[in-house]
Amino acid sequence: MNLRQTLDFLLYDWLDAPTLTQRPRFAEHSRETFDAVMETCERIAREKYAPFNRLVDTEEPRTVTEPDGSLRVVLPQATHDARAAYAESGMLAAAQDYEHGGMQLPYVIEAAANAFFGKASISIGSNLLTVGNANLLMVHGTELQKQVFAANEFNGRWAGTMCLSEPQAGSSLSDITTRATLEDQDDPLGPRYRLRGNKMWISSGEHELTENIVHLVLAKIPGPDGKLIPGVKGISLFIVPKKLVDTEGNLTGVRNDVALAGLNHKLGWRGTTNTLLNFGEGQFKVDGEAGAVGYLVGQPHQGLRCMFHMMNEARIAIGMAATMLGLAGYEASLDYAKTRTQGRPVGLPARTRASHRCA
Repeated sequence: MNLRQTLDFLLYDWLDAPTLTQRPRFAEHSRETFDAVMETCERIAREKYAPFNRLVDTEEPRTVTEPDGSLRVVLPQATHDARAAYAESGMLAAAQDYEHGGMQLPYVIEAAANAFFGKASISIGSNLLTVGNANLLMVHGTELQKQVFAANEFNGRWAGTMCLSEPQAGSSLSDITTRATLEDQDDPLGPRYRLRGNKMWISSGEHELTENIVHLVLAKIPGPDGKLIPGVKGISLFIVPKKLVDTEGNLTGVRNDVALAGLNHKLGWRGTTNTLLNFGEGQFKVDGEAGAVGYLVGQPHQGLRCMFHMMNEARIAIGMAATMLGLAGYEASLDYAKTRTQGRPVGLPARTRASHRCA
């Protein structure tokens, strides 16, 4: 049984997904539209993602130094083509309202359709993180943050990241030291801060797959004494775009003070950039001043609570992707076991065959 047959059984025979169309939100859907989504994703996964698995395994992301001394990431062209095909399919906004450019697709159908990409590719690109980033903003962002940042992630123009860990803190988020200092309380995009610090293991933290990257960054706002508040209670959440934008979502031509310091090379998903990012070190000064411009999401000191919306969504998606990669490995191993020539080698003299068996 292939993956499509398995998914059809799970969706239609076990979960009876078409009954969801009885609900007002999904009333315009049917099994036919669900099948169309599955067929589209299966085709893109087969044609755009699966063929370059070996390529991105051998040609990992690398950096080149630009004339201004900054680092630029180089990815195989196949990565760009695959990401573009996924964005054009509308799957980045699949579960969103029609008014936001979405399909109002049930999550179970969205997840099942994305299983094809999990199985086909050893490189998640930026799709998973972009959707999670935008979904967080739809819950915790202001109306303008939704219109400017989330909408341009859903339509594929921009990508998104999740910036949690730091080199000295690892997964101990209570120990992060990235600092955010208020600069403009009344900026239309949200209270504007300047961020300074370093973030480690940021997947898709730098690339040229999209015209902009929206970083969601955890940082601490200093207390009245100017010191960082100990523990997780001091953590706030900020939108830090790679390139600054106006209230209409247009690029202003100003590069934010976010710089790539280097790439990490991981065991899995080798086609995905995994980065060390420096925020606010002055490589790209904004208005002549060091400090990455960031816009507060939600309330001060509530950043970790907001970020858990994306963190939990990412955990589910990563689990699904890992399951699909495991299935792909199982099927490859099964095929090898079934087709490998066993026993007496063909075409060797008898004495050689005996020696071969002893060896």
